[in-house]
Amino acid sequence: MNCKWVSRENRNLKCNRHADSSGYCLFHKQNKSKKEIALFEQYIKRNRISDFTGFYFEDKFEIKKLVNHKYEKLKFCEAVFKEYADFTNYKFKSSVDFTNAKFKSYVNFKNSKFLSNCIFKRTIFNEKYINEEIFQKSNFEGQKLIVEKCINFPRLDGVIFSPCTKFILKDTNYNMKDCICGRTNYRIARIQAKNLEDNENMGYYYYNERNYASNLLKCRKYNGYKDYLASNFFDFLSKNLIGYGQKPIRLLLISFTLISVFAFIYILIGIKSVEYGLIKINLFSGDYSIYDCITFYLEAWYFSMITFSTVGYGDIIACGLLCKIIVCIEVFLGITIHATWTSVLFSRMIK
Repeated sequence: MNCKWVSRENRNLKCNRHADSSGYCLFHKQNKSKKEIALFEQYIKRNRISDFTGFYFEDKFEIKKLVNHKYEKLKFCEAVFKEYADFTNYKFKSSVDFTNAKFKSYVNFKNSKFLSNCIFKRTIFNEKYINEEIFQKSNFEGQKLIVEKCINFPRLDGVIFSPCTKFILKDTNYNMKDCICGRTNYRIARIQAKNLEDNENMGYYYYNERNYASNLLKCRKYNGYKDYLASNFFDFLSKNLIGYGQKPIRLLLISFTLISVFAFIYILIGIKSVEYGLIKINLFSGDYSIYDCITFYLEAWYFSMITFSTVGYGDIIACGLLCKIIVCIEVFLGITIHATWTSVLFSRMIK
């Protein structure tokens, strides 16, 4: 009977090894006895295995003891490390892949050297050790380090990158209490992207770095509560209006929304047009056709647009004190958003 292990990612990938009464082979079986663990390790060393896809490591894993032979690529895809996984002081001479691997306990990569690509995709780490510096003095000299959609990915403090190594950090999120870890990792990714002039990803890293940093704002870091509120207010605007300068499309959407909202206010308050005279709709009385409503709103939208852009042709004017106050507010918002848009656009053009 063949082992009934099947890959979660590729249902066509199955194990063809002989299974015991549990239905699994020695490599994919859980709850191994001490004798089975010893046989498991001996078989790996004797057969120079380098593909550990789906393997279940019951006991402490020490890569130096099990993998001291030549290999083309190390694959730990969907492997499960129940106890401590020790990769310290190891030289990965070829690429290594930890896609869908799961570290149930502590894992250590300190002082390791990666001479080729290293991949962590959907890799799960133990939340208990998320702030441990498990990559301290690890040297990445390969072409790429990929960290994508990982859970509880630890801090990368102390990691050493080759000038040519591209660090890709994507869709790896952190909880509120782990914001320091998120800020640190995205900052490291941004710095490496800057060194490589990877402008495509630099903005993404900067946004996430600022996003996690904003969650760390505390009152005790400021001289008073007013400074704290001011800092949070401007951080809120920067994040939601322009995405810390990385999402200028938001400004266009916000501008369109503001112009549309003010247009609706104008037809309720009333404005004077050279062509139509008084443009005003009373919601509680009056009989207006659909054509009148559309025409009035388009005229009001046009007036709102030229007010927001501070052009002011004079063919439509504000009517009454309240309308003039509303116009002043829209002009102020328009000037502010124009200045912000210019700053963001100029910054991105420089990059």
